[in-house]
Amino acid sequence: MFYKNSMNIYTGNYEKCKAGNLISISFDKGKDAGFNGKAMTELAPFRDFFHIWRDNTGKIPEEENTRYYIEQYYNKVLSKVDIMSLLEKEEDPILLCYEDSKDFCHRHVLAEYINIKYGLVVPEIEIDENFKITIKERPENIRPILEQILKN
Repeated sequence: MFYKNSMNIYTGNYEKCKAGNLISISFDKGKDAGFNGKAMTELAPFRDFFHIWRDNTGKIPEEENTRYYIEQYYNKVLSKVDIMSLLEKEEDPILLCYEDSKDFCHRHVLAEYINIKYGLVVPEIEIDENFKITIKERPENIRPILEQILKN
């Protein structure tokens, strides 16, 4: 797979990313956040497994629920999409959805997947109107689960 070696990809949430090449990766294209920019719904989670995961939150062990979501997201989205082809014409895309940087979210799964598959680090950022960037931490439990799913 060919891709630009200098490609920079970022993730963030609608509320805390105010400037840059903002692209929604939510199934509603960010409408509930008042977002009206570009969208790549090909990277959005399917509503069926999203609702199951959300409804199971607090009802089953968190690790089991997280594994379910990551497995579904990989099987139904990541394994079906050529991410680098989708992003190849984008300059420094910032892939957005709703959750706060510290909360589990499909954009964090996507970032870890890109890192594992293509060797690209995808920082979680906040960016203000003046393009001041702050790097944020993402949940740590995603990568080991995703690596295990990819081995199977």
